[in-house]
Amino acid sequence: MFIESVTIENIRTFAAEKTVHFNHPDRQYGEGQLFNVAPKFRNVNLLFGENACGKTTLLEAIALSSLGPAVNESRIAPRPLVRFVPSKRRPSAREKSREGIIRARLALHAGEVRQRGNEIPPDTGVSEIRVSRKGELESFEFTGSPHINWDAVYHSANESFFVVAYGASRRVDSTMERGRSKRDRYGFMRVGRIESIVQEGYPLNSLPTWLYRRRMKTNRSKQIVELINGALGRGHFTFEGKQVNDDFVFKQGGMEIPFRSLSDGYKAFLGWVTDLLFHLDFACEISNLPLDTLSGIVLVDEIDLHLHPTWQMEVIGHLSNTFPRLQFIFTSHSPLVAGSVEWMNITSLRLDRQHRTGIDPFDQPIHGLNADQILVSDLFGLKSTRAPEKRDRLYKLRMEARSGDKEAAEKLISEMAKGLEDKK
Repeated sequence: MFIESVTIENIRTFAAEKTVHFNHPDRQYGEGQLFNVAPKFRNVNLLFGENACGKTTLLEAIALSSLGPAVNESRIAPRPLVRFVPSKRRPSAREKSREGIIRARLALHAGEVRQRGNEIPPDTGVSEIRVSRKGELESFEFTGSPHINWDAVYHSANESFFVVAYGASRRVDSTMERGRSKRDRYGFMRVGRIESIVQEGYPLNSLPTWLYRRRMKTNRSKQIVELINGALGRGHFTFEGKQVNDDFVFKQGGMEIPFRSLSDGYKAFLGWVTDLLFHLDFACEISNLPLDTLSGIVLVDEIDLHLHPTWQMEVIGHLSNTFPRLQFIFTSHSPLVAGSVEWMNITSLRLDRQHRTGIDPFDQPIHGLNADQILVSDLFGLKSTRAPEKRDRLYKLRMEARSGDKEAAEKLISEMAKGLEDKK
């Protein structure tokens, strides 16, 4: 399953109905299609926008819609979804109703479509969730296309409706009892796959807690090792599947570093990547499909979290190439991440004065621009990347130079090349 689009109305900052369309590996591009031009990374989507403009809400909406009718029994409990009634203006009819709508159009695969006789069912379908608030509680009401076969969504050990989500406060649970999986702790693993996006500080499955159970010379274990190294890319730690005591080690510069002792940046990145591999492995346990052939959706809030600028510039490409059948939807605030993709991968969100999300069409070529150029582009909208005091000083000198002051012109050239700090 992939997601074609999601429509949201009266959910948090999404007041009026808004629709976002997404790239995915099976999408058709060209004349007569929704998207005319195919990006290099067809499985990548990047959401940009200021804080509190609805990026995480979009990810949550996609995660919830992936549960289909199981959303009711799942007992998943996100923070309040229905938009609060405004106090300084007349509320709309939808706001008065205290009801919000999440409608996802899904691209379906084998096993996700219900066959009826000789009829050929559509390869897309709708999953719609109405969220109602009554007092302090919210409830879900699901409706969907009748040809979608939701039977598999009530079980976790299958490839259908595969969605994994990672929130910005994700963390690795290094203290978890060895060998104890999230299935043991939380029951319905399909909900555990998306819990991180709705629950702050939700612990991810630590690498040592599951990989040690696999004999490291099996084909599956070899594939897991290859995928970890592919996601990391060259120039970083390498992983050979070696276990020392109760942990796995990563190599760099002749050193062997246990997973638990890695830096925050590596642990944050490898934490969610290895958790993803855990869920891919479990979903393919019966079919024994190669992990990089499974189709599904991966949602990651703040993909650049803890990553050095050099890594930010290459992380998208490594993930896209390593997992070609996964549809990635990331959020970010990094101009370096933005510059690593093309405008076709980007959706720009904005917030108006009434705290309502808008979606701006973005078609400005930015691939390969430097960080300063991207920050002053329409995507970020900065007027300058300089500190305010420095910016104002340069503006004053520029105006004086334009009026014919030669000394100001010389000083302007000198000032542009140095920082504000006075050397002592």
